[in-house]
Amino acid sequence: MEFLGARIQLNPRPARRAAAALEVAMLGHCPGRVRVDRLLALPDALHEMRLLGFGGRVDALSSGTASELYHLPIPLQALAEFEDIFPDARTAGSLYRSRLAGDQAWLPQAVEDFFANGGEKLWLVRVPEAEGMRGFLPQFRTPLYDTENLYGLGTVLVLNAVGLIALPDLERIMIAAQLPDIPRKRLANPAPAFLPCSESFDDGHRERRYSEEKVTQSTLPPFIVVLQEILALIDRHRPDIQCLFSLPLQYSEVLDSPAIDQGVLTQLQAARARNSASLLRQVQLLFPYLRSPRYALRSSVGAVAGMTVSSARSRGIWRSVAGIPLVTDARPYPALSMTETIALRETPGIGIIQRRSGHVALDDERLAVPALQRNDYLPGIAGERLDDLRAGEVVRFIGFLVRQLKVLGEHLVFNIGFDDPRPRLILEKFFMGLYRQGALRGSLPEDAFSIRQAAAREAVIAYDIEIAPAYPIDRIVLTFINRNGQWLSELRNV
Repeated sequence: MEFLGARIQLNPRPARRAAAALEVAMLGHCPGRVRVDRLLALPDALHEMRLLGFGGRVDALSSGTASELYHLPIPLQALAEFEDIFPDARTAGSLYRSRLAGDQAWLPQAVEDFFANGGEKLWLVRVPEAEGMRGFLPQFRTPLYDTENLYGLGTVLVLNAVGLIALPDLERIMIAAQLPDIPRKRLANPAPAFLPCSESFDDGHRERRYSEEKVTQSTLPPFIVVLQEILALIDRHRPDIQCLFSLPLQYSEVLDSPAIDQGVLTQLQAARARNSASLLRQVQLLFPYLRSPRYALRSSVGAVAGMTVSSARSRGIWRSVAGIPLVTDARPYPALSMTETIALRETPGIGIIQRRSGHVALDDERLAVPALQRNDYLPGIAGERLDDLRAGEVVRFIGFLVRQLKVLGEHLVFNIGFDDPRPRLILEKFFMGLYRQGALRGSLPEDAFSIRQAAAREAVIAYDIEIAPAYPIDRIVLTFINRNGQWLSELRNV
């Protein structure tokens, strides 16, 4: 940013943490100018990109042979860095335009919401607008070690510390271009009066729509097909990652306004009964969208991701962010009643953004299926205990353990012999720390976790680890009883 006729130049350099509590990746559109020189002025960011195998692309930027920053993960520590590199992304028009969401990209607002809600480190991937939905997905099954040819979502799967991803502009292009807004309320007929011919008393309300205003079917693949393609890729390469995604809208003839797509709900119900239902554990479905005086319509994924990082830093990654007020001036759109919220929370299992007592917050981090691994989940199994595991924070905690144990294992391979007793002591210390912080349940440590050495094999370190993650509490019921003039209390988890 330049001031006083370019005589003073502000170069944002936010303080960098040694390690983020939870790293997040976002893919989306950044229309307008791209200032590559501002990225090249961030040596720490360039160093991280080189370490991940993107040195060839960084060299191309330095030499001037590349300038678009497409399909390249860029680490950001603050909103100022994003606006410095992409100065026009917030105001420039995009190729896709819809009546409800306008023609501006959703990624800039998602980045702002992320850092406003406590986000620490964000990996941003710019996707070409002209490629539509295909720009978000890998092409030609490129292996992850071929970093120079990675594409779309594949570029973030090599980021070992990333545990949460969002695709705000993929949500945007899945909204029908002609989807109408909630109609204006028609005013009562004015009282008869003599008025000048030049005065207009029409309130602009029309009972009928023009033919070009009718909602047409999207040319994109069905939502459930896109979602399953994304989740299959994540499950194949990074089962420790969780995805945030908003459900699409459709026009409701009954309500005469946009509403949640009932066809998608039916498809989700069918997907829950299939053998591949375990894939749904890695997506946290959100609804509705956000709307404020500053913008027509936006996704909530940026705000939810930022609050998740903030909560992971201060309270632990195993804690839910449900009920914590989000930092936003927006309101949910379209608004849902409490009855609708409860119904969607239970079936198929959606996190609802609600406004209560003047604050916007996530109602519950509910999942469509239990947070069980692929080999542990059988369709049709139901019950109260498994239903308790339909929680997004449980998935994040399991992913956190996978990443932490992977780092520990890579360290042990090069520093400790296979017959060394220290690995077991290190594991016990690690899980004891989680138990003391409340991440594991049990009256005693041996109830919370179990570590057993696997069958001995030559030059192999193997341990079987069992844990009991703390169950999420949806709500607590306090009952006060007066017995013989004395007030007693009873506590019950519901």
